[in-house]
Amino acid sequence: MGTPVVEGVVEGVVDRSDAAVLRWAARRVEVTGAPVLVKRRPWSRVWWLPVPGGRAWLKACPPAVAHEVALVAALSARGAPHLLAPLAADASRGWLLTPDGGPTLREALAAAPRGGDPWPAALARYAQLQRASAPHVGELLALGVPDARPPVLADLAAALVQRRAPHLRGLLPRVADEAAELAELGPEPTVQHDDLHDGNVLAAGLRPFDWGDACVGHPFTSLRVGARPGRADGDRAAHLAGWPGAPGVLQRAADLAVHLGAITRALSWERALASAEDAGDAVPGGFADAPARWLERLSEPVGAA
Repeated sequence: MGTPVVEGVVEGVVDRSDAAVLRWAARRVEVTGAPVLVKRRPWSRVWWLPVPGGRAWLKACPPAVAHEVALVAALSARGAPHLLAPLAADASRGWLLTPDGGPTLREALAAAPRGGDPWPAALARYAQLQRASAPHVGELLALGVPDARPPVLADLAAALVQRRAPHLRGLLPRVADEAAELAELGPEPTVQHDDLHDGNVLAAGLRPFDWGDACVGHPFTSLRVGARPGRADGDRAAHLAGWPGAPGVLQRAADLAVHLGAITRALSWERALASAEDAGDAVPGGFADAPARWLERLSEPVGAA
């Protein structure tokens, strides 16, 4: 395969910490040229690799967010729809190799801005993926995907507030009541992307990717990011149409899930910051207080987002 090319890069410009993952990838696909590092963050490193006929993507995740690899591999093995299946995955080391899925939806819209609005269809397909994945929640939790189901949200919020925003302790009784109500309303927990926007969805097939913020949680929590300002009603309707239940119940569940999504967003940022601390890296500017800023949104009334 392409190992000699990769070896040359490893011995030259690539940091030694990257050598193992590049060699691993070169044993699984034919690499025909020098890998290109396109992203280096405390919470991931991403390369594209030239391969016959195109390119492949290689992602290395630190331990705090390595559950992404296990999640993608498990959902692919279970036949989840609208998912970019990996070429190879090593969950123990946080390494994920995927084919090139083409431009993101954001890139495609920027190139051809006069087409229709594909985002409602993307949300509808995402709901199909979530419903198909719900029977596998136990497996995902056993693989280390973070647990943010409604019954544990109050405890998660209490611990987060203690660490990041003690001045918000007075909100915790209300949060506990809201989480209990959400658990009763349903639908059942499933995979929850938690950063679902058009930069994390491929234009071809409207397939979500970049699952580093994902957790097991209430399915409608994804609307915290996924419902766009100014178009939230239509976006919500497109996603909720994929779920059984009375419209009023679904809307109330969505209001609660979106409100409590501030907790899952704070948790995902805390994991990202932990990756920086573990690596001894400086936290990129403006991100250090991200968990606290998300927790502040719990003070907003339900239905405000």
